[in-house]
Amino acid sequence: MAVNATTHAVTTYEDLETAYVRMIVEADEIAWEYNIIASSANWVLLAGYLVVPGTFTSLQRSSALNNSLSHNTAGDAILSTIQNPPLLAIACILFVLGTTTMGWLFRAHRINYIWLINRLFIPTLLNAFAGLLTIIINICTARHGDVSIMALLAIITTGLSATSSFALTIMYKKKLKRLREEHYSHRVPRRINPTS
Repeated sequence: MAVNATTHAVTTYEDLETAYVRMIVEADEIAWEYNIIASSANWVLLAGYLVVPGTFTSLQRSSALNNSLSHNTAGDAILSTIQNPPLLAIACILFVLGTTTMGWLFRAHRINYIWLINRLFIPTLLNAFAGLLTIIINICTARHGDVSIMALLAIITTGLSATSSFALTIMYKKKLKRLREEHYSHRVPRRINPTS
């Protein structure tokens, strides 16, 4: 059974070559090292979120320590400030390292919306929510609802991270949607002669 070449439409690769298709192919071809670095940066950032609640554990609940420190202004200052400075330093280092690495990855792959959304923005958003949940649970359990300055700063930092990740996800999803719509609107199959 022979196929009539004039009625058989064949779409060439060039017909499918749009910015959207190129982005899909490029996202798949990004070196695995970048994917590992992105995942590691997200895990480092998550570790920073999870370490932060340890910096505002409840020193004020210790009655012996509270009695000995509350008799002078220096003791009151100690009770109302950072409870665990080494943990705070670790949390800050992890946060800065994670965000710096993700900033570098963002700059390196800023034109590939698919990779940015899937490897940077959504994981950061989910990790920030996990960190926020951990902070809130810590405040409700270990601090019995008392919100210290450190807890408030942790909530603000984690909330800003979640908000910015959410905003970037929405913004880049809209850009990606425009590319997808452009791709589907410009797809006009050309007939070619398979015998030529």
